[in-house]
Amino acid sequence: MSVDLPTVDLVRDRMRCSYEEAQEALQAANGDVVTALAQLEKKQSTGVDMAGMTAELMDDVQQLLEAGGAIRKLRVRVGDRVVREIPVTVTAVGAILIGLLAVLASRLAIDIIRDE
Repeated sequence: MSVDLPTVDLVRDRMRCSYEEAQEALQAANGDVVTALAQLEKKQSTGVDMAGMTAELMDDVQQLLEAGGAIRKLRVRVGDRVVREIPVTVTAVGAILIGLLAVLASRLAIDIIRDE
């Protein structure tokens, strides 16, 4: 089945996927946009890139450890809105957990505030 560009663009905009992924999902769904979106959503929720997450986590942890200095507070944000500020003393294990949380919760931003 052939799909048109505006429909592919619609799916791409909604799911933030490639042209190829959008086209394949639409073809598999016989052009039904809702079905294609549901298939892509399911694929994205189960298709976790563990290698990429691990590499990103290790980079974050390395940066935290190299920066040195005591971490005095974590600020959890969703977009520009601060959800919570948490006073904390972080060890290397804590730095790993913070990095993991930041990677897994892609909609959250965690600011690490150090003593000056």
